[in-house]
Amino acid sequence: MATIVDVTILGNRYKLKSSDNEAGQLEELAARLDARMQETASHLKRVNPLNVSILTALQLAEELAKSHGEARAAYAKLQKQYNDELARLGRQHAAELAQCKKDAAELEKKHSEELAKCKKDTAELEKNHLEEMAKLRQDMDRLEKKHADELAQCRAEQAAQGRKHADELAKLTDGQKESLSQLTRQHEALVAELRQAHSQEMAKVQQEHSQEMAKVQQEQSRRYEALQAEHASLKKDYDELMELLEET
Repeated sequence: MATIVDVTILGNRYKLKSSDNEAGQLEELAARLDARMQETASHLKRVNPLNVSILTALQLAEELAKSHGEARAAYAKLQKQYNDELARLGRQHAAELAQCKKDAAELEKKHSEELAKCKKDTAELEKNHLEEMAKLRQDMDRLEKKHADELAQCRAEQAAQGRKHADELAKLTDGQKESLSQLTRQHEALVAELRQAHSQEMAKVQQEHSQEMAKVQQEQSRRYEALQAEHASLKKDYDELMELLEET
C-alpha cells in the first residue's frame, strides 16, 4: 500500500510517495541527502539551491565512480586469484592423476610379472614331473624286458618247472601292474595338487590387484571431491562479491 512521506531537503519540504515497507528507508535517505547538501552549502558564500544540488550531485557521482573503481579493482583482483587458484588446482589434480596412473601401471606391471613367474614355475614343475614319469616308465620297460629275458631263459633251462615259473611270472606281472598303477595315481594326484595351487595363487594375485586398484580409485575420488569442495568455496566467494557489486 502506498503512503506519503514528508521530507525536508535544504529547507524545502517535499511530499514523496512510497510503499509502507520503504517509508523509513526513504526518510533516512532524504535526511542523509539534506545533511550532505547542508554541508555543501556551508562552504558557499551565496546559497543557491540549484548550485548546491549540482555540487552535491557531482560529489556523489565522484564517490560513486570511486566506489565503482574500487569494486572493479577488487573484482579483478578476486577474479585473478580465482583463475590462479583454479589453474593451480588443475595442475595439482593433473599431477596427482598422472601419479595415480603411474602407480597403477607399476602395480599392474608387478602383478603381471608375478603372474608370469607363477605360470613359468608351474610349467617347470609339470615338466619335471612328466620327465620323472617318463623315466619311471622307461625303468619299468627295462625291468619288464629283463624279467621277460629271465623268464625265457628259465623256460629254456627248466622246462620241467614251467608251472612254477609261470606262477612266479604271474605274481611278478601283477606286482608290476600294481606299481605302475600306484605311480600313475601318484602322478595324477601331484598334477591335481599343482593345478589347485596354481589356481589359488592366480586368485590371490587377482584379488590383490583388485584391492590395489580399488584403493587407487578411492584415493582419486577423495582428491577429486576435495577439489570440488574448494572450487565450490571459491565460487561462493565470487557470487557474494557479484551480489555486493549489484547492490552497490
